[in-house]
Amino acid sequence: DLKNEEITSLIHDLKKISINVNTGEECDSTSKSAVNVHVSNHPLLAHKVSILRSSSTIPHAFRSVLREITFHLGYEAMSSLTTRPVNITVPNSTDHVSFVGKKISERITLIPILRSGLGMSDAMLELVPNAGVHHIGMYKSHNMPVQYYNRLPKICEYDVAFVIDPVSQAVKN
Repeated sequence: DLKNEEITSLIHDLKKISINVNTGEECDSTSKSAVNVHVSNHPLLAHKVSILRSSSTIPHAFRSVLREITFHLGYEAMSSLTTRPVNITVPNSTDHVSFVGKKISERITLIPILRSGLGMSDAMLELVPNAGVHHIGMYKSHNMPVQYYNRLPKICEYDVAFVIDPVSQAVKN
């Protein structure tokens, strides 16, 4: 189970990691949590990120593209989740057939960083509708993250936390 301190530490480390969106290259980071960060090099995502970053993108298109990007990133981010067998009944013309399906094993929570992460929450919830949602508010001051709001549960009941924040600036540390 994740501890609140681990989640807060991970968020702090993630804020120190920056990615050049134009090249997809990860900037140097000494963070031990860097192994938990995946940089997608998918050409479709690079194309959509360019639309998202363009000053000519209108608000409706921005929200739509952000939702599309979130689906792709969520799909990739959840590729290492484990499953367990579950018995289900499948309708078959006039009868029902027993079948062994799969169910996600981990208890998942989403942690959008306020306010920008809220734009990704609905798409992620479409992927994992039973996920918990907890919020953290952060801003940057002198290149350091400052937390101003924390609604993580006092007792963590989740196995996996996805921190969602659509920061799309290309910055070098």
